Amino acid sequence: MKVNFGGTVPISTIDWYGKVSIVIFFRKCPLICPYCQNYKLLEDDNLVDIQEIESEIEKAKDFVNAVVFSGGEPTMQFEQIKSLAGFAKRYKLLVGIETNGCYPERLRELIEQNLVDKIFLDVKAPLSDPELYSKVIGDDGAKATSLVKKSLEICKDFLEVRTTVFKGLVFKKEHIKAIAEDIPDVTYVIRQGIPEQGSNEELKQYGPPSRDELVDLAKVARQFLSNVIIRTNEFGEEVIT
Repeated sequence: MKVNFGGTVPISTIDWYGKVSIVIFFRKCPLICPYCQNYKLLEDDNLVDIQEIESEIEKAKDFVNAVVFSGGEPTMQFEQIKSLAGFAKRYKLLVGIETNGCYPERLRELIEQNLVDKIFLDVKAPLSDPELYSKVIGDDGAKATSLVKKSLEICKDFLEVRTTVFKGLVFKKEHIKAIAEDIPDVTYVIRQGIPEQGSNEELKQYGPPSRDELVDLAKVARQFLSNVIIRTNEFGEEVIT
């Protein structure tokens, strides 16, 4: 079996806070988000034998307690994910998946087969605003919001929901309020978007939102959700009360 492989981070403490994980990146994604920091993974292919990825997990197993599959969109390579998740489980490692939520039935199958412990789901804009969602993902917002809603329902017992905030895109308090109203009462993380890491030149003119700006947004979400967190480059993870 081949994997369209994007690389690894051998040891990470930020992709799954509270865990030490190896992060495995998969190429390709059905979306074209203008701010994607991993946009180069959407270009070209790098097909490797799945045994190469298994070897990376095996080498890391004594230093980590989790594997996080990221991308791109890892659930596009579904058979590969199932195989690698099963491999990680044999070493008693936890499995997390970072996903855009566009493949809800695949997420359901992973849950039913006990192949995933945590799902980090990006809600990129209000699900009640397909037009804005289209702008953020570069694709059909109505279709995407319908799929993400389904994923939220399927995965609600395994979820951390994330929104990455960019000035000039998703930044207004009403955006965060609408998202908070749309999602289950799970951990909700508002992340500082760094436009310099993406490919879109228009977004780069704004610079990243400040910590104080994220705190203000988080306080809006906190009116609806029990556990709201912000993440910034400067201060890491902070729980907002």
